[in-house]
Amino acid sequence: MSHLSTHLSPERIKHLRKENGWSQELLAKASGLSLRTIQRAEKDGNSSAETQLALAAAFDISPQELFPVSSTPEVNWKRKNIMQSFVALMVVVGAIVMLFMLGGQLEYFMDWASALFLILLMYSGTVVAFGSHGFVKSITGLGYLFANDISHSPATDFLAEIYKKQIQFIYGGAFIGLLIGVISIHSNYTNIDEKFTVHAAYAVCLLVVLYAAIVAEVLLRPLATKLSSRELATRFD
Repeated sequence: MSHLSTHLSPERIKHLRKENGWSQELLAKASGLSLRTIQRAEKDGNSSAETQLALAAAFDISPQELFPVSSTPEVNWKRKNIMQSFVALMVVVGAIVMLFMLGGQLEYFMDWASALFLILLMYSGTVVAFGSHGFVKSITGLGYLFANDISHSPATDFLAEIYKKQIQFIYGGAFIGLLIGVISIHSNYTNIDEKFTVHAAYAVCLLVVLYAAIVAEVLLRPLATKLSSRELATRFD
């Protein structure tokens, strides 16, 4: 099986060798390669196709697993794909805005404090779970929403996992916000004179759930699905 690059990952080879408890000499015997070839592969990753196949057979893995893993998904940016995804997103956003207008004035659906709370909770959860590296990746990865030709790789799996967790974080934040709002309403119920005020207060509580659903179902879930379905899609190409 060929690979575009002839440079293996020296760190990967060393890790696999030590994981098996082998010295360089033992790896040379197990793979049928010379000691010098093993030393060269562990030093700079230089190798031939035969060396790659021999090492993969010795470690009982596929040759692709010996190569460096890119931290960035491989994407073929096409203007047509970008425009299709952009138009689809605008249609969804337009439909949501129309529903807002049918439900009343747009001001009824504006609560910047709730929106800011959800965003901060979601991204703080991302930092705790995936570190600052995962946080940055989740921001820059939003651009992949407008790409269709994304090659499956560990990088796409990592991004998909981040977005799946962010969906949980943002719905968790919505649940917390809703609970706080309901507790606040019932704690001050005796001070509320009009039923209209109670209804308006509950409406504000529900806004945090609405925001979470929009972010999760319009942005995060489609993006996570796009990234995680690449492996399945390649089987039918």
